[in-house]
Amino acid sequence: MRKSKTKTKKTEPVDPPIDSGTDPAIGLDDDRAGGDSTGEPEGEGATSKVSPLDEAAELRSKVEKLEDALLRARAEYQNFQRRTAIERADAIRYANAGLMKSLLSVLDDFERAMSSTTGEVETIDEGVRLVYQNLLKALREHGLETIETGREPFDPSVHEAMMQQPSADHPAGTILEEFAKGYKLRDRVLRPSKVVVSKAVEPETDGGTAADKPDEAEHARK
Repeated sequence: MRKSKTKTKKTEPVDPPIDSGTDPAIGLDDDRAGGDSTGEPEGEGATSKVSPLDEAAELRSKVEKLEDALLRARAEYQNFQRRTAIERADAIRYANAGLMKSLLSVLDDFERAMSSTTGEVETIDEGVRLVYQNLLKALREHGLETIETGREPFDPSVHEAMMQQPSADHPAGTILEEFAKGYKLRDRVLRPSKVVVSKAVEPETDGGTAADKPDEAEHARK
């Protein structure tokens, strides 16, 4: 019979674990003593927080500063409104101060003309013309302009037709005569010129022209 040979497995010796020098119990005590894993001391996090009372005081200070700034701005705006109202009232009240000042020389001319004792017609006429020229000069310095009429075409924006007159020498719608002068203040019409405007001559008929029949002409105007 064959003898069975049993192989015995050799077990190698295992080295004992290296002692790190720390005892588990000691390490546990160190974790408890050190606090959290961040390693920050507990007192440092507590001191960095602001208390609610400090925050409320800071907000109250900011609100007081804003309220003070608002009151100052409101007071300045009220003063501005008051100054503007006074300046506007003065501008309206003394708007014609320059015009009045320029007309003082015209008053002087009137006084000199009235105090004249000569009584000569030529002297009076000369004084009146002088007053007119000075008055017109003063008004022109403030923007007064005369509306020219001449023999120009009728313009309803600056002319007012008082009547029409037949004319064979001028085309229809031409100004023939001026009743009253018109004036403008720069570009604004103060008073239109009152004028007579030409119209075409009506042809003669068997019964005569309209001018020969005053009753019919008067009825047509009505």
